[in-house]
Amino acid sequence: MIIQIKCLIINVLLLIAVGIPATAQRLSDRYFGISKQDFVDTIKIKMWDGAIVVPVEIEGKTKNLMFDTGAGTGFWIGNEEPWMKPMGESITTRDAQNRTKKTAIMMIPSLKMGHLTIKNYPVVVDDGLSNFSCGIIDGAFGFDLVSKGISFKFDTRDSLLIMTSRKGFFAKEEKRHAKVPYKVYGNVPFLWTKIPFAHPRMLFDMGAVGGWFSLPQDLLDLWAKDNPDIKRQLDSMTVNVDTTVMTYAGLFGASYDTVINGELCFPTIEIGDIVLKEVWVSTATHSRAVGSALLEHVSLIIDAPKKSFYFLPHDGNPEINVANRGSGLKFVPAEEGDTLGAMKTIVRKGTKAYEKGLRTGDYLISVDDTPIPDLCTYMLLVRSGTTKRFVFRSPEGKSRRWIGSSYFFLNRIIRSSNHILNQYPRLFPVLRVAGFVLQLALFHERDADAEKQGGHRYRGQYQPVET
Repeated sequence: MIIQIKCLIINVLLLIAVGIPATAQRLSDRYFGISKQDFVDTIKIKMWDGAIVVPVEIEGKTKNLMFDTGAGTGFWIGNEEPWMKPMGESITTRDAQNRTKKTAIMMIPSLKMGHLTIKNYPVVVDDGLSNFSCGIIDGAFGFDLVSKGISFKFDTRDSLLIMTSRKGFFAKEEKRHAKVPYKVYGNVPFLWTKIPFAHPRMLFDMGAVGGWFSLPQDLLDLWAKDNPDIKRQLDSMTVNVDTTVMTYAGLFGASYDTVINGELCFPTIEIGDIVLKEVWVSTATHSRAVGSALLEHVSLIIDAPKKSFYFLPHDGNPEINVANRGSGLKFVPAEEGDTLGAMKTIVRKGTKAYEKGLRTGDYLISVDDTPIPDLCTYMLLVRSGTTKRFVFRSPEGKSRRWIGSSYFFLNRIIRSSNHILNQYPRLFPVLRVAGFVLQLALFHERDADAEKQGGHRYRGQYQPVET
């Protein structure tokens, strides 16, 4: 049993597909410009669960902007700044949750990215994500940068961004990899994928932080409705169906929906010449998207003139063993106004966490004796990699369990194992047995003092990312 405590951004993926009306797009095209016409530049970037974070200079200060291909234009987290300029009119925009809001498109007069200066870059300004971004990013670039004819290489192995206006600059590298054409709908790119029973066109959303592959249940139902073969395949790959709470953060805030969640295991998913193996897919989603987790294993070229993606595996092996099944225990931020706690659990029935007494709706009260007043405090603690004690409380006020994690140490083991598996697939049975024995040994280590307090303290369990 691998109890899940890390991630728990949970289903709070920063999915921010911003819909911009045609009138606003024309205003963007009119004002938005770049300082050079023939250039190549290299910038050091940061990685956030596969997402790309680019340092830029605005008004003499360094800001961190995520590169979000799921957004048609840029966005700014927070309030309007004195140096921003209005684009000229208010428009109605929508976020990833289809929430609409009338807002003004503002312009960043001058934004320096490496040696390139971007003039009058358009952004939607809203503070709805402030409680979820936790200072990691200040905003994001949208796919409109690519629409300006700029090509990019995201070298995610060495944390570098290479951008250029020159056609054919990446041609030598592109010859060694499959071309994955994209088509732009609503100012964002969609690419073809191959799953066992279909070839769906998916949004490539680098703003879906930590996400692998998402398909909504209603889409699967539609495919299976009049096709018995697809229904048979879906039934064979469906491992679990349960009611769950879906929490997503969109540009204008979070949504909380009770939905039917199907848990499916796709043996393979193909994206160009990349083959993802054992991909666990949750249908508790509104989106059909490929997320940023892929970029932890591959680098990416976006060739603007060719309107194509190229995926470059870090180790040269196009086959990636994903094996991303979670434990059935996730955390979500509590609804606004909830006075009982800041973080709530979602527990899948039949899991070890459920058997040990945790229930959907229990609150996370503290981590290592530090109270959890908000999501950002929680993220800071779990990202330190040294968390050991988690205290839960039911809505009725009863303490539930203490669960521990030696995430920092075991995460390195798991990541090393995944790297070995991708290079030497035949070692999979050996490593799987070794991992199972390690999990059993760690799971049964209990702390007597915690039991006296009416709970249990489990130490040394690896906490993988749940998306």
